[in-house]
Amino acid sequence: MANEAIKENGNWGGIVTAAEWERRKLFVGFSESDEAILRELHIIARTYADQVMEELYAHWLKFEELKTFFTDASVLERVKKLQKQYFVRLTSGNYDVEYMQDRLRIGTIHRRIGLTPRWYMGAYATYMQIVFPRILAAFEYDRNKAKLAINALVKIISLDQELALVAYFNV
Repeated sequence: MANEAIKENGNWGGIVTAAEWERRKLFVGFSESDEAILRELHIIARTYADQVMEELYAHWLKFEELKTFFTDASVLERVKKLQKQYFVRLTSGNYDVEYMQDRLRIGTIHRRIGLTPRWYMGAYATYMQIVFPRILAAFEYDRNKAKLAINALVKIISLDQELALVAYFNV
């Protein structure tokens, strides 16, 4: 199972090396300045994380295919808590090998529970629709900073999606 994958020579389960992770970040243009702006966004993300979770799940639970994962209220609350941690970590400013391993683990869990990539990828569209207006409002005093924050978030989301898909199809 993914949670028991063994790191060998910088690999996570033989999927992605630390060097490859750095190369992937370079490819999408994810830089130290992106990390810095995301760290600045972190405080803002923590402030509205609960609201974002409520809006996300209100939308997602409109779909029968997703409701099947949350037939028990305690499971729904536990997953919301984990999702909030995931969301807040997007803006942590630390995107090292441990971050990469966590994202691969999440992709593997989604595969194991039967959440198809279609729903996983679509979920990010909901994230962005809910979060981007908040970023624009938070940085309304500086449109350039808002643009930089949104670009940085898009880059890390793209990297997260790619890692999850690697886990879906290679584990």
